[in-house]
Amino acid sequence: MLKLLLIAADTSHFTNNNYHVLEKELAKVTNLTVYRKSGHINQILRRVPERPDFILIINDVGKTFGPVVAGLSDISIPVGLMVNDAHRFVGQRRRYIMNNRIRTFFVICRHNFYNYYPRQKHDQVFFLPQFANTALFKDYDVEKTIDLMLLGEASLPHIYPLREKILQHYKGDPEFVNRPHPGWRDFTKEQVRESLIGENYARSINQAKLFFACGSVRQVVTFKYFEVPACRTLLMAPSLPELKEIGLIPGKHFVDINEENFSERADYYLKNTKEREQIIEEGYRFVHSNHSTVHRARQLVQQIESICQ
Repeated sequence: MLKLLLIAADTSHFTNNNYHVLEKELAKVTNLTVYRKSGHINQILRRVPERPDFILIINDVGKTFGPVVAGLSDISIPVGLMVNDAHRFVGQRRRYIMNNRIRTFFVICRHNFYNYYPRQKHDQVFFLPQFANTALFKDYDVEKTIDLMLLGEASLPHIYPLREKILQHYKGDPEFVNRPHPGWRDFTKEQVRESLIGENYARSINQAKLFFACGSVRQVVTFKYFEVPACRTLLMAPSLPELKEIGLIPGKHFVDINEENFSERADYYLKNTKEREQIIEEGYRFVHSNHSTVHRARQLVQQIESICQ
């Protein structure tokens, strides 16, 4: 079994704790050791129970770039860096990559990663898209009382122009439900029960017939592309460059929209229940069968094992 050392922050109380769930799945399929603090890798290796086959670092999930591990270029153990938001911490990450001579990356969006780190085009870059925690994002069998829904960040029109158009179009419409993003921060157990995160968030998605989402101007396949279909709700979102590789097909698993046709297509699928439910069912089955946390953990392990061979 692969001996994996994961160096990452604790995300169990984050707004989106998918990487905490991923850690749990990795623990089932690897001999996993988790380390949370910054430091020199030689000191870290002396503190962990056994020498790993591979070191995976995730240090861009929270508000700060960390944990930061030094001395990676001085060891023979292969090292990989996971990159979530390529547009954040760009200067700091470039220096980090250069100083530690990191040559292996796991990225949620390949074209966005290359846009900010063009020098890494000749390195080992694995595509590891987002996923859905299907223990949470599922069909709760609730009545679909909401026709149209948009949840999440909508205060940055230069980043999310489609969301802004949708908000303006449906402003005042009683059939349209919109809630702002709860914020990227740690939540207490009481706040989790009261906020639109976790199960509350998933149940809200499950209540909607149609859910609008997008990948921002960066065209990144976000969590919603997996979470919404996983909740047996029709995803209305733009088709993005990497969706073909992921296997999400417009017209089969979700409905492709843009700034000009979103309302027309929403009207059509609200009226045509049979077609709507057919796409919902296909999307639901596809995500649960191919893009759950379990699937992504196995994919990551396969990628790492290909390096260690």
